[in-house]
Amino acid sequence: MRNLKSFKLFLPVVLMAFLFAGCSDDDDDGTNGPVEQDQAAVRVIHASYDAPDVDISVDDVVAITDLAYMATSGYAMLDAGTRNVKVTPAGETTPVVINADLTLEKDKSYTVIAVDQLASIDAVIAEDMRTPNASKAKVRFLHASPDAPAVDIKLNSGSGPAVFSGQAFKSITDYAEVDQATYTFVVTAAGDTNEVFVLEPVTLYNNTVYTVMAYGTLDPSDSYPFRIRAFIDNGDGNTFANLNIGMSEVMVVHASPDAPGVDLLVDNIVVNAAALNFPDNTGYLNVTAGTRNIKVNASGTSTTVIEANLNLDWGADYSVFAIDSLNSIEPLVLVDDLTPPAAGQAHVRFIHLSPDAPAVDITLTDGTVIFGDYEFKEYTAFTPLDSGTYNLQVRAAGTSTVVLDLPGITLTDGMIYTVFARGFLGGSGDQALGAEIIVNY
Repeated sequence: MRNLKSFKLFLPVVLMAFLFAGCSDDDDDGTNGPVEQDQAAVRVIHASYDAPDVDISVDDVVAITDLAYMATSGYAMLDAGTRNVKVTPAGETTPVVINADLTLEKDKSYTVIAVDQLASIDAVIAEDMRTPNASKAKVRFLHASPDAPAVDIKLNSGSGPAVFSGQAFKSITDYAEVDQATYTFVVTAAGDTNEVFVLEPVTLYNNTVYTVMAYGTLDPSDSYPFRIRAFIDNGDGNTFANLNIGMSEVMVVHASPDAPGVDLLVDNIVVNAAALNFPDNTGYLNVTAGTRNIKVNASGTSTTVIEANLNLDWGADYSVFAIDSLNSIEPLVLVDDLTPPAAGQAHVRFIHLSPDAPAVDITLTDGTVIFGDYEFKEYTAFTPLDSGTYNLQVRAAGTSTVVLDLPGITLTDGMIYTVFARGFLGGSGDQALGAEIIVNY
């Protein structure tokens, strides 16, 4: 498992011009109480993914300039009553992409969020309950990702308890009060248990009010990836933190002796640059944690020879082996424990992946058994061995019959290896019985 990344808050650089009398909140207590009577606090967030930087005008007076995608203006104090808000490209008066009349009540706070793609841009307007609870964290959720389905936000897993349920695009929840703690939030499609995204653990603090926003798109071909950001509602409204989507590492190994070169697809996207041929591997690839659809296709085609839905835990490492002969090809999925070896040792795992070979022992040349009696598809745990150079043999299990010599195997101090038997017992050329060594770490 990887170390948890710290949850750090930072202030974005936002260019603002407050052209109103009394545009400050001098009491700075994070509450709904503006210092000027008959005023309200208003914040704007730019979440329209393909829109340019924008200016915001209130009653035809420019109030905020050059607001960038996913930036926040912070709270400005506006006179209560009905105010007209217009959004235009930065430095321009046309086109007006948002034109909305806001009814602002005195001593209240509001957030206006520009959402959707520019051609369909819209505004979500929410009242902000900024008064914090000294003994709880307050959090609400806004769905601002146009092509994402309605979602549930759950704790710990796709089958865990729901914090927010059935949230569709443009919907914003009421605030929920939760205990100060470190949480693992999971995003699923509404009513489903498959984990679309798993967030790295995040600490929610008492006396803090959060608006958590999903934004961007699910389309891997654009430049606006799906992300989650937490804005802090008490205080000046400028502060936010990015919540990291958890990642896993996955290695795919082509261990089917007579199968052609293959492509690896994750959620229908090809992730290897060139055909993966027997007995090569991809190395570890960063893959979004959660429930991922994995396909192995004949290279350059849509012919799928292996398909599996894998539930990948955040921070975990996996090896997926394509095994057996082509007409019986299947995946073997292993969780890789990459705990560093002790000083002077290496970790070694053995996997029997020769389809027609009998059960085998891995021995020293004097017959000392290191791994004993493993049949096709069976494997060991990562096992500590003293670093050094070994002359090994593969023997028919329980006998002195050597079926394969493995001379000069060097195990380096601190390294982690997988050794797998490959090919056919009676094979020739590239398909002959042999052994492959993978350096996992």
